[in-house]
Amino acid sequence: MRWKVRLNAENVFLLCGILIILLGWGADYIGLIVLHEAPVTGGHGAGNIITRLYFPLIGLAFAAGGAAYEDFGRFFNNPLFTKRYLLQALFLADASMHLYAFNDHINESLVEAVFFLALAPIQIAFGLLIVHLPPKYDPYILAWPVFLIGLLAVALVIPFWPLSAVEDIYDLTMVSKLIEGLTIIVLLSLMKDDGTLNWISIKRAALAVAGR
Repeated sequence: MRWKVRLNAENVFLLCGILIILLGWGADYIGLIVLHEAPVTGGHGAGNIITRLYFPLIGLAFAAGGAAYEDFGRFFNNPLFTKRYLLQALFLADASMHLYAFNDHINESLVEAVFFLALAPIQIAFGLLIVHLPPKYDPYILAWPVFLIGLLAVALVIPFWPLSAVEDIYDLTMVSKLIEGLTIIVLLSLMKDDGTLNWISIKRAALAVAGR
């Protein structure tokens, strides 16, 4: 599968939206790590959750504007098309939450912080790809939010590498898991419409992810 990247309105606005998200993350990092501002909320080194939501929402709105400009009619006439772009927004939003989690953990453990930092580009890649991938790949993508929610469930009970202690639940955690839960719901709805929501497709994806 080969795509030609065109500098149309959608791609330019999407790039600018991602840059806005990264700008918010950088500002949060400077405030917490460089300037050593006191945390506003509890849990790790957490910053202001309102500020942390502001930049991702502005970035996603910016990206959505370009997509709507290019395909305004399809958003109203093609539910499958709309759901794929909604999934893109959800993946990018959760990526931004993991970027902020990097800021929260960096003073506790560099290994933990890098773990969260590594999640973000993976989710950004999913967000960029999902609007172009054929339906057969949807069950494989579904494994990602399920994996992240399951990972937190285990981390709340026992510590495991790279986490050095049992995880706390704080506002950023709840927002991230809410986004991942919505991602699962939208993906299941999309798979139902695409005809890939069946035991054979899910089993095949699960075995492939498990390496069997």
